[in-house]
Amino acid sequence: MGYLSCKTDSSVSTSDPFQIQEFTYKDLQLATANFSDSKLLGRGSHGRVYKAVLRSGRLVAVKKPSSNDLDNEIDILSSLHSPSLVNLLGFSTNSLGRRLLVVEFMSNGTLFDVLHTNPRPPSWPRRLRLALQTATAVQTLHSSSPPVIHRDIKSANVLIDRNLNARLGDFGLALRCDFDDFRLRSTPPAGTMGYLDPCYVTPENLSTKTDVFSFGILLLEIISGRKALDMANSPPSVVDWAIPLIRKGKFASVYDPRVPAPRDARVRKMVAVVAAKCVRPCRERRPSMKEVARCLGELSKLNSWNGLSNPCITGEDVGIVETPLMKNHRLELGVRSNLMELMASPKSQIRAKTTNLRF
Repeated sequence: MGYLSCKTDSSVSTSDPFQIQEFTYKDLQLATANFSDSKLLGRGSHGRVYKAVLRSGRLVAVKKPSSNDLDNEIDILSSLHSPSLVNLLGFSTNSLGRRLLVVEFMSNGTLFDVLHTNPRPPSWPRRLRLALQTATAVQTLHSSSPPVIHRDIKSANVLIDRNLNARLGDFGLALRCDFDDFRLRSTPPAGTMGYLDPCYVTPENLSTKTDVFSFGILLLEIISGRKALDMANSPPSVVDWAIPLIRKGKFASVYDPRVPAPRDARVRKMVAVVAAKCVRPCRERRPSMKEVARCLGELSKLNSWNGLSNPCITGEDVGIVETPLMKNHRLELGVRSNLMELMASPKSQIRAKTTNLRF
């Protein structure tokens, strides 16, 4: 086995170069008990992920593709290293020339599991923390040089580590936003139904705002406890269900009824409106992930979310800093007609565009 020392000009890299290890295929066969089903963590359209124990005793995850090669994923992850991401540790090449990835092991499943299969739904302080950590992860990608666009932001790709922190993973669809790159200009749109940006219909439409839209869906999922797309509900799309309620100012109705809603009405309103701004049909009017992360960070200081016991404590008392995005919320939400203006298009146009998310 060998090592690759990786440096990057990315703003998210560590100050010291990090090493990516090259494993032999036999190493990973041994670590996964020959890719036994008993070690299987999950499977998807691009392959399977296995739990593995290296000879050093370290617990890792091994991604074995079904047919697609992982060169693009290795290329992107080898230039990024952040505590908000599921980082690349190494790779191997099998006898057919296909690459296998070795990444950090996340011991507490996915955000999808936390929201939809856990018998004890997460509290609001924890939900906001997970939302903020995910927003920070996406911001990490967008602030690299050139920006990296994930293209598959969803709850199943947000993993929970041993410290119960959210980490963004699965970079199989990620692209560097370098418009001189032939790969970017020739790669067709892709993503997961229910999270897809309706503006992203050709390669030229790809931008960081594509990820912002998907994050907005994810934030609605965190708030409501509803899946992004669930045919058992009517309407099945969380956007089609939530946005009309937010437009009408019925913020409490959007929140997951399984747990007590945030006490502070301002928080209920602000977080719902941040999600609504992210899923605006007009991508130019969506906020950046930097703005979203900053706004969620300030809202997390409010006593409604952080569990402070004094109900008289206000945002000013805990040192809340009102961000430009929050100031815009206050102006736009003054009356219901201004709330309607929050949406980028007339009601009929919004309905036409969001219908595309259903199937």
